Amino acid sequence: MAGVVNATLALTEKFVSSSDGTQIFAQAVGNSRLPALVFVHGFAVSALVWANIFRDTNLLRYFYLVAYDLRGHGRSGKPGMPEEYSTKLLADDFVAVTRAFGVEKPLYVGWSLGGTHRPNPKSAARSLTSLMHFHDTGSFASDVLEHYGVDALAGIVYTTAVPYLAASPKVLTSYVQNTVIPGLTDLTNSSLALSTRIDMTTNLFSHPEKAPAEVLWSWLGSSALLEPAKATLISGPGRVQDTANLFKAGQGGLPVLVVNGDEDRYVVGEEVVRALEGFKGLEVHSVRGGSHALFWERQVVFVGVVGEFARRVFKRRVG
Repeated sequence: MAGVVNATLALTEKFVSSSDGTQIFAQAVGNSRLPALVFVHGFAVSALVWANIFRDTNLLRYFYLVAYDLRGHGRSGKPGMPEEYSTKLLADDFVAVTRAFGVEKPLYVGWSLGGTHRPNPKSAARSLTSLMHFHDTGSFASDVLEHYGVDALAGIVYTTAVPYLAASPKVLTSYVQNTVIPGLTDLTNSSLALSTRIDMTTNLFSHPEKAPAEVLWSWLGSSALLEPAKATLISGPGRVQDTANLFKAGQGGLPVLVVNGDEDRYVVGEEVVRALEGFKGLEVHSVRGGSHALFWERQVVFVGVVGEFARRVFKRRVG
């Protein structure tokens, strides 16, 4: 297991006001003079999933680590209108957090799923379109580039993630599209809502029986903070994504790392790579035995791969 951070590197937590006044919960640890990695959590959980990563000395030796709760999730504000989840506001959230910690041009590290589904008629999605995108944290990098320019990021790490919304139908597994999303957004069946959250959390891991109860329960508890009636807003009609700058940056050589796991029950890794065809700076690392939450179960491997990639991105030498 990776080392524990020295006690002198205290975790800083704060609430940051985004451009519309929504309060975004954010945290950072490490030496703020070092290059920054900004970690963005997956659907229905929160930044607490990065707790072990934020104690990893193999990263803290070289990088300043930042994370935040997405709007609608965790301790961040949870606005209720579709237009309050536009690509502009989601990009503004990211930039507000980086500016609050004095970070410029960070490496974006996004985790987890995005996708499409035909909404359950009893779900919160019934008033939206008949084929609905569901959010992924990888796709928020596209939002940042869309609104802040192709040079806004030093690079992108897609950790078992969908790179942009239009790729979701092919990248998401049938389990996510047919079971997870309908269950999470159902407004009429509380038993289904709870059982779906339990199954979703358990299936993030290849070996959930080896995860401590405090990890499983805290991740599950985070999912309870996502209101079913608001779950689809983050990829509803208010979020129309323009990927032109993402493709321009990728085809121009933006460093992009895809980290996939061969035991991922949420994302089809081969389709992620196909979705990024033509990206000149693309690197792919497949983790044998890697689950959707491979950054937790295979932390040493994940940190090694991401750390080596990030040092090259920032042109830092291993000391």
